[in-house]
Amino acid sequence: MPETAPSPLSAPRRRLRRRRGRRSAALLLVGGLLGLYGFTAPAVATPKPKPVAPAAAPAAVAAAAAAVGDITEFGVPDPNGFPSGITAGPDGNMWFTENGSDKIGRITPAGVVDAEFPVLTPGSFPFDIVTGSDGNLWFTSPNTNRIGRITPTGQVREFPLPVADSFPWGITAGPDGNLWFAELGANRVGRITPDGVITDFTLPQEDSVPYRITAGPDGNVWFTELFANRIGRITPDGKVKEFTLPNPDSAPDSITTGPDGKLWFSEPGFNAIGRITPSSGLIEHFPLTTTNSGPIGIAPGPDGNVWFVESNINKVGRITPAGVITEYPLPNPNPPFDAAFHIAPGPDGNMWYTEISANLIGRVEVGGAAAEVAVSLAAPDTGRSGRPYTYSVTVANHGLSAASNVILTLNKPVTLPVTGSSPRANRTDPTRLTWNLGTLAAGRQRTFQVTVRATVPGRNTATARVASSTFDPAPGNNVSVATTRVTAL
Repeated sequence: MPETAPSPLSAPRRRLRRRRGRRSAALLLVGGLLGLYGFTAPAVATPKPKPVAPAAAPAAVAAAAAAVGDITEFGVPDPNGFPSGITAGPDGNMWFTENGSDKIGRITPAGVVDAEFPVLTPGSFPFDIVTGSDGNLWFTSPNTNRIGRITPTGQVREFPLPVADSFPWGITAGPDGNLWFAELGANRVGRITPDGVITDFTLPQEDSVPYRITAGPDGNVWFTELFANRIGRITPDGKVKEFTLPNPDSAPDSITTGPDGKLWFSEPGFNAIGRITPSSGLIEHFPLTTTNSGPIGIAPGPDGNVWFVESNINKVGRITPAGVITEYPLPNPNPPFDAAFHIAPGPDGNMWYTEISANLIGRVEVGGAAAEVAVSLAAPDTGRSGRPYTYSVTVANHGLSAASNVILTLNKPVTLPVTGSSPRANRTDPTRLTWNLGTLAAGRQRTFQVTVRATVPGRNTATARVASSTFDPAPGNNVSVATTRVTAL
């Protein structure tokens, strides 16, 4: 095993184990990490009632180029923005959190920050963000113990967590159509429905510090346990299994599903990128070439590889499924104070990252094809037994590339016999309808209708899913769920 530098999180970890209070642990962790990356919390900015006007030209600090690995950076208009989380939105743009100014920002693929929307509660410290199954964006606010939701037009709603001092950190769209989040202060994983109903699941080991979280390829949700040195898996109904990492003080940070169908995670304490196979729990490690490089954010790329940031040495890295690593230096020469923090694939087929203390958004040229395919399922809230009602399913491509081999499925209860579908669906199973859309061009959408007859009273839940062979940077809206309550005549 190669010799590694001491983990930058070892001291906070020892202190956390001595101090069992949840809020103290969470505050210690947050403060330690912000200090590690050179973040000095500014005074809370006064929220403004409207977004900033689109900039005439982005503040790019490097000229755009077409070669793989070329980097362009764009300034955030609010000088106290401190961007942290970033994700591809449902509208063909990138969205990011500004935890210094309590805002949610939006940047176009051309690099124009055309909006900064204030959150509702000052001092929220919005951290992570993801596109949900409802076509909105969801974010964590650790400092005010809330989960936030923002529409593509900037309307914000916040949901307080039931357990005080939970410190929600990472968030992801689950395979069940709900949002899942890590509560590092409460030692729990939380679930929130698009309607705002929250359920918490306590982890087996005390003070494990669940940190970042992602939807897995196996229909479960996976997360890192920063201080327990484990990777966790939770089923949609809340059953938890944990996998201990073989290297002590790995401090697993971010986690994502890779293009190879395995889970990839960053290990800043071990200076490596890790991979775990969902079916077997097999864990592999790929050491980085530069000592103490500080791998943090990690995300799948449209090129079939996994991309990550090395916050201590100011680089963005790429790792192939075979473990071959390539590094690309960032323009800013001042790590760790101006280093990259989180990274996500964009609708333009490139990778985008945040530089929290430099107040920048960066774009790494990848040159891949990306199709942001989304599905929306509509159904009546109520129905009557013995009478028909209709599902309407819309599939749209918000990306910049055509989506190939698009497949739409609608799963419904067997107690809802189909009386008609338009266009005609493939119905080899009484609970499933399937359509093969072939290629869906960028910017196009198609709508499908299914009429069913309710045979028994009760709650009938249907789920629509869309899949494509083209890389999707925001898979959270590939599923949509609708429930109809049927009453007796």
